[in-house]
Amino acid sequence: MPMKKAKAQMNSAKAEKVTGQVADQVANFAQKTVDDAQAAFEKASELAHGNVQMMDAAANACKNRMTDIQLKAMEFAQANVNSGFAFVRKCFSLSDPAAAMALHQDFFKAQAEAMQRQAGELNELSVALAKESLKPVQETFTKSFASLSKSIAA
Repeated sequence: MPMKKAKAQMNSAKAEKVTGQVADQVANFAQKTVDDAQAAFEKASELAHGNVQMMDAAANACKNRMTDIQLKAMEFAQANVNSGFAFVRKCFSLSDPAAAMALHQDFFKAQAEAMQRQAGELNELSVALAKESLKPVQETFTKSFASLSKSIAA
């Protein structure tokens, strides 16, 4: 019997050793899984914060340029209305129909030129709006792709 007892104790010791090794492996695996999950969350959180900052920068650029466009449009409207009033006042002072027709032609020619110039200025402001609003987005994508390229290369 003592031999059987010694064998049983040996088997029990081996089982305990194997069980201890398995428990250590499971604990290490669990710890690595938690570490990986935390790292992934931190990366996702960093990306989310970056996206919020990028959208805020784009929104601010858009807001500022839209204000510029609105103010410029109001300036043009005021100038055009003032030109119209000046034209009407000049018309009241004329008695010759030929002079009225010439004034009329000059006024419309000047207004067409002014509107063409104004449209060009508004177009420039609109292009600046698009460029400045998209600049933070473009920079973020450029950084993201550079980071992704480094990750893939590593």
